[in-house]
Amino acid sequence: MLKGNQIACNFPACKGLKALVRHFSGCKTRVPGGCGHCKRMWQLLELHSRMCKEPDSCKVPLCRHFKEKIQQQCKKDETKWKLLVNKVIAAKNGSYLFSSR
Repeated sequence: MLKGNQIACNFPACKGLKALVRHFSGCKTRVPGGCGHCKRMWQLLELHSRMCKEPDSCKVPLCRHFKEKIQQQCKKDETKWKLLVNKVIAAKNGSYLFSSR
């Protein structure tokens, strides 16, 4: 929403983003993947959060939420990689396929 002496931007991209935000706020589907427009909005929110350097003071909706979700996913991915490495090492130690001849 515009405040005080702010004027509306006439760039087509800004108008499109404004329409996307308006749709997102009123869409009944809104779940990620359920509506093409909302899916795009979720992607933009996630992109912003990945680039945002100050999520605690950021005014973009869900910025901190996405940051936390990304960190949790990274921890899960790291755990999966460690498990895979351990399995490969165990297989290497017990398999003739990896023996040097």
